[in-house]
Amino acid sequence: MKEINLMRPVIDFVFKALFAGKKRESKIILKHFLNSLLKPKDNDKIKEIVYLNPFNDKEYEKDKLSIMDIKVETEKGELIDIEVQINNVDNYRKRSLYYWSKLYGETINEAQAYETLKKCVVVNILDFKLFDNTDRYHNKFKIMEEKEKFELTDDLEIHYIELEKFNDSKNIKKMNDLEKWITFIKDAGEKEKREIVKDIRKNSEVINMAGRMLEELSADEKARQLYLAREKALLDQKSAMVYQKIKLKEAEEKGMQRGLEKGIEKGLEKGIEKGIEKGKKEEKILVARQALQKGIDIDTVVDITELDREEVEKLKESIEKGSNTN
Repeated sequence: MKEINLMRPVIDFVFKALFAGKKRESKIILKHFLNSLLKPKDNDKIKEIVYLNPFNDKEYEKDKLSIMDIKVETEKGELIDIEVQINNVDNYRKRSLYYWSKLYGETINEAQAYETLKKCVVVNILDFKLFDNTDRYHNKFKIMEEKEKFELTDDLEIHYIELEKFNDSKNIKKMNDLEKWITFIKDAGEKEKREIVKDIRKNSEVINMAGRMLEELSADEKARQLYLAREKALLDQKSAMVYQKIKLKEAEEKGMQRGLEKGIEKGLEKGIEKGIEKGKKEEKILVARQALQKGIDIDTVVDITELDREEVEKLKESIEKGSNTN
């Protein structure tokens, strides 16, 4: 039997179809993934979730670049939003904080007290590097006091998983559940990583369930066409962003060159002007010196040369000192 070319779970269309689909398995694998990521204590593990925006392929036939996030509510009323993104669009840090703020606002209405606000968690799975100041592939942010590092509230939690920083060559037996999930999400659609993914599936019943779902999805012709259209749209978006950056850089370089040329031109003009001014000033001083040596009074010298009176007086003093020395 010919082996199916698996779709890449890192493409958000596939991720959402797997983790927010209509089958009961979707809830099982999403709860397992979230518990692996959030690492709650045994009593606080997520037991039930309700999809607030379940997967619907009809939506994406019309809009190939709509945001394909997964939004769920837990049995405690907490909201979790998960997004997979392969392009570093907009200002991603501010974007994810904005998503959290909108999510947080959804947990209360005008008639309720602020006490009813629920914890909101935003999870960003990124196929690019976002933070240059750390090599950690998983970073969690909360609102903390700057000096003593205590929380303002537990209601804010934003996670970033940067797939490029994750080392998927680690010994599978030493991987924790989150690392196994990340390996699956990152590598399941890569031919050269098939053996690694197979080993992961052998070591995890739930991830193996996700693997079977991915195989079924990849064999569905309609789903494959939607996947290819989505992948193309995302890659086109990425190419457009790269092209814009190149054009912007070229424009900046041209602007700098023009600025440099204008600067040199202005510098030369100013240099010439300063030289002329300096020459005129020296000529005036020479005329003033000769006039003073001939006994012409200071007021007349100022009128003739247009030098400052103070400057002419100092010049006269220097002449008198010189004659006294002699």
